[in-house]
Amino acid sequence: MDWFHCNRCFRRRGQTFAVSSCGHICCEGCINPSMTKQCSICGASCNYLSISDEMKPQEKVFFKDPVKLIQSRLEHIAQIALFQRKQKERVTAYFRQRSVEMERCLREVTEQAYRQVSELRRENAELKKPLSQRRVSPGQFLANG
Repeated sequence: MDWFHCNRCFRRRGQTFAVSSCGHICCEGCINPSMTKQCSICGASCNYLSISDEMKPQEKVFFKDPVKLIQSRLEHIAQIALFQRKQKERVTAYFRQRSVEMERCLREVTEQAYRQVSELRRENAELKKPLSQRRVSPGQFLANG
């Protein structure tokens, strides 16, 4: 956190800096102790937060190197993307295998149905033979009578 300077004297003197709620950074020498509820730069009513390692993570983020911040976020995003891709690959592999199994079952059922239809046709043909032999034409029936 060595990139910032006091917004009043523009120096880096002193070891203690604070950021105001209106967004200005001041060194300890430029913050008027009697006016700690007023910004030393713009005069707005504000509070000061000491810039230190004890700041909350959501406050520290404003003082981090943007490149390092982006790199860490990209690494995290890459981990998320890899995790999600692996999950998609697993579910795709599962459904691909299920599809292969279902296609195999469909072929078996189709072949079984064709065999049954073929058997029923043969059976039907066998049953028609005696019927065709027993049929009497109308002319034959009258001639015998």
